[in-house]
Amino acid sequence: MKIIILFICFFLHSIAWSQTLTDEDLKSRKIADSLINDHLQKEIKDKKHVLLLVDNEKMVIVIKNSDSFKEFYLNKNTGIINETILLPSDPIINKMFDKSIYKKGFTTFDSEFFKFGYEISSGSITYFVFKDEVGRRYGEAKLSVFIKPNPVDTDVYAYFVNRLMFYSNR
Repeated sequence: MKIIILFICFFLHSIAWSQTLTDEDLKSRKIADSLINDHLQKEIKDKKHVLLLVDNEKMVIVIKNSDSFKEFYLNKNTGIINETILLPSDPIINKMFDKSIYKKGFTTFDSEFFKFGYEISSGSITYFVFKDEVGRRYGEAKLSVFIKPNPVDTDVYAYFVNRLMFYSNR
C-alpha cells in the first residue's frame, strides 16, 4: 500500500512540474527538421549534429563526420548558403558533441529553469538542439539570442550566435 501511495505522489509531482509545449514552441523544431530534410538529409543520416535556428529562418548546423566536422549555413527561403569543413582540433567544436553538457527536455521561458526569472533576454527567438546519431534530442531550447542565465552551455551557444552574425554580415 505504501508503494502505491508513493507512486501516486510521484506521479502527481511529475505532472505538477511537467511543461506543456505549445504549437508555437514546437514550430521552430518543425522548421529546423524541415530544413534538414529538404537540404541535408543525406549529409546528416546517422550522424550527430548541433544546430541553432534564428527567427525560424536562418540556421547554422554543425555535423560530426568520422574525421572532421561540417558546418552549414541555411536560409529557409534559399536553402544552403555556405558549407565549411571544420577541424577536429577546435575544443568548442568537440565540446558541443558531448551530450553530458546538455539539459534534458525542452527548455522555454515557461520551464522550471526560469521559474525565478532571468536577468536579461533580448533579440530574436532561437531554437537550439543537439541530436545524436539516432535522432534523440538533448539540450533542446527555445530562447532568445541573448539570454542570461542560459540553459545551454555558454561557449557552445556563443559559438552559434557568433557564426550566425558572421554569415548575416556577408
